[in-house]
Amino acid sequence: MKRIPLLALASALALAASGADPYAGYIYPAGIQAGTTNRFIIGGQGLGGLKSVHFDNPGLRVLEVEVVPNFPNPANGLQRRHLVKWLDGIAAGNTEEPPLPDDPHINEWRSNVWWRALGTLDKGKLAIVERDLFVPRNALQATPSLRQMRLVTVAADKDAKPGWCSFMVVSPGGISAPRPFEVTAARHVEEPLYVPPHRKQPEPPLVDVREVGAVLDGQIRPGSTDVFRLHLAANSPYVLSATARELQPYIGDAVPGFFNAVLVLKNEKGATVMKTDDSLRFRPDPVMYFTPKADGVFTLEIHDVLYRGRADFVYSIAVNAPAPRIRYPQGGFPRSVMNRNPDGIVSAPGEVSRRKFVVDAPGPHVLEVVARRRGSPLDAVLALRKASGGPVLAQWDDVTNKVFVGSVPQGECDPIGVYDFKEAGEYVAEVTDRTGHGGKGYNWWLDVRREKPEFYVYSARSTLPLGWKNALKVDFVLERRNGFTGDVELEFPAGVQAVEKCAFTGGVERITAKLVYRGLEKADMRQVKMTARAKVGGDEILRVQVLPCDEYEQAFAWKHLLPASAFTLNAPPLPPNVAKRLQQQRLQQQKKLQQQQKQQQKQQKKDPQMKKNQGKGQNRKDQKREIRS
Repeated sequence: MKRIPLLALASALALAASGADPYAGYIYPAGIQAGTTNRFIIGGQGLGGLKSVHFDNPGLRVLEVEVVPNFPNPANGLQRRHLVKWLDGIAAGNTEEPPLPDDPHINEWRSNVWWRALGTLDKGKLAIVERDLFVPRNALQATPSLRQMRLVTVAADKDAKPGWCSFMVVSPGGISAPRPFEVTAARHVEEPLYVPPHRKQPEPPLVDVREVGAVLDGQIRPGSTDVFRLHLAANSPYVLSATARELQPYIGDAVPGFFNAVLVLKNEKGATVMKTDDSLRFRPDPVMYFTPKADGVFTLEIHDVLYRGRADFVYSIAVNAPAPRIRYPQGGFPRSVMNRNPDGIVSAPGEVSRRKFVVDAPGPHVLEVVARRRGSPLDAVLALRKASGGPVLAQWDDVTNKVFVGSVPQGECDPIGVYDFKEAGEYVAEVTDRTGHGGKGYNWWLDVRREKPEFYVYSARSTLPLGWKNALKVDFVLERRNGFTGDVELEFPAGVQAVEKCAFTGGVERITAKLVYRGLEKADMRQVKMTARAKVGGDEILRVQVLPCDEYEQAFAWKHLLPASAFTLNAPPLPPNVAKRLQQQRLQQQKKLQQQQKQQQKQQKKDPQMKKNQGKGQNRKDQKREIRS
C-alpha cells in the first residue's frame, strides 16, 4: 500500500464526511518547471475553509494559500470611476489612492478587501481586479462552479519527478476529484496578464526555442485568441503539442462539453503556414509537426474552434515535445497488454499487419485487439486465418459498449470476438485500418485467451473522505463480458467498512455503497486499492481490481467515467470518546487473550502428566490380559 506525501495541513485533514465535496474546476497554469516556484490560480466551488492543496508528487510543496475575495459590482459610477482612476495611477507608477470625491453617495460604496488595498497588490492580483471591473458580466455565460478562486504558491524541487501527477483540494466539506498537473524540465512561458482595453496592450511574448524547448501556458476567454511569438531555427523539426481537453475532458454545463482547441502558425508576413485541429483524428488536442525552411520568428495562435471561452479553458503547449500521449488511461482491457511491446503496426495506408499465434487446444477462444485504448490512432479491423493460408475464418470490427471509460472513450473502435477453434495449431491475426490510414504510431496489441465469463468493476468517485459516523455514498458500476451473469462482491481496504453488504446481485450493474471509517485514531491520508470477487466457471474465484474513476457529465446529458491513478482515502482522527471506547475494547481483548494463553500454558503442563498416567493404566491392563491368557 503506497503512502503519499501530505501537503494539506492537519486542520484541513480533519474533515466532516457529511459535507459537500469541494470542486476544483481548473488550475492555471497547468504545470511547473522543476526547480522553480510559481503562484497558481485554482477556480472552483465549495472552497471555503481551504487550507492547502494535495499533490501526489512528493517533489511539490505548497508554500501559501490566499483567498481571492468575491467582487461585488461597484455601487455606482462614482465608485467605479474612483477605482479605475486608482488603477490607472498604479499602472503609471503611482500607488497612492486618489482623493475621495466630495459626494454624499460615497456612503453607499460597497466594500471589498482588495479594493481597499489596491496600492499594495502585486501585478497578478491587480490583473484579477481589472478583469473583473472591465469584462462585462454576462448572466448567460456565468459559471457558478468556477466562481471561487484561490491563489496557491507551489515550489517544485530540482529533482521533482517529471510528468503528469494529480492535485486535489481539501476542505472541511471533503476532498475534490483529482485534476491533472504537469512537472516539466522545460521552462514555462505564460500569456500576458490582463490589461484593460483603454491602455496599451502588451506584445505577445517572444520565446526563443531554437536550442531548448518551452511550455506555453494560457486561458481562453470568450471570443479570445491567445498569441505567442516563437523564434525557430531553419531545417529543425519541431513538435508543438497542445494539451487542452485532456486537462478537463468533460464539462457538464457547456456544449459540446469540452474545450476544442485550434492551433494556427503564421510566418513573419502574417501568412498562415499551418493550421491544425484534431491532429490524431480521435484526439481533439492538436499537434503540429513543422520544419521551417528559414530561421525566423513565427506567430502561434490558439483559440476554441467555436470561439467560446471560459476560465476553465486552460491549455499548455509543449514546443519540441515528445510524441503526444493520452493523459488519462482507458478502461476495460486485458492486463496482458499493459507493459508489452506492440504486436504489430499498420505502418502505411492500406497495409495489412500480421502476427502468428498458437492455439494449444481446440475450443472457443477470445481474440481482442487493443489500439485506441492505448492511444494508437488505429481504427482496427481483425481477421483470422490459418498460418498455412486459406480463407478468412472470421472477422470483427467495432463493438458496442455499455460503459464509457476514458477521456475520449475509444473502446468501441477496438475489435473483440470469440472463435471456436476446431483444432490446435498456428493461426494468423490480420489487422488493417478501417479508414485506410496507417503510419508511425498505428500500433496494436493482441490478446488471445480461452473463453470464460469475465467482468470489470469501476467506481464513480476516486476520493474517499470518510468519517466514523456519517456514511459516504459511492457508486460502483459492473461491466459483464462473455456471458457472465453471476454475483460480484466488493472487498474494501483496511480501515474502510461498508454499512451493508456490497454486492451486485440479480443482474444489477450499478450499486451504491455506504462506507465509513474504522481505522486509526489519527488523521489518515493514503492511496488504497479495492477488489471485486465472483465465482466464475463453477467454484473458481476470480478477483479483479476495481478501477478508480470519477463520473462527469458532458453537455448536460452524457455520463462518463474518468479513470484516476488510485483511490485516495482521507479520514479525520476518531472522536475522543470513540477513540477511548476503542482503546478500552482493545485492552479488554488483550486481557482476554492473555487469560486464554495462561490457561493454554496450564493445560500444556497437565497434558504430559495425564499422558503418563494414561500410559501406566494401559500397561496394567495389558499385564492382566497376559495373565488371563
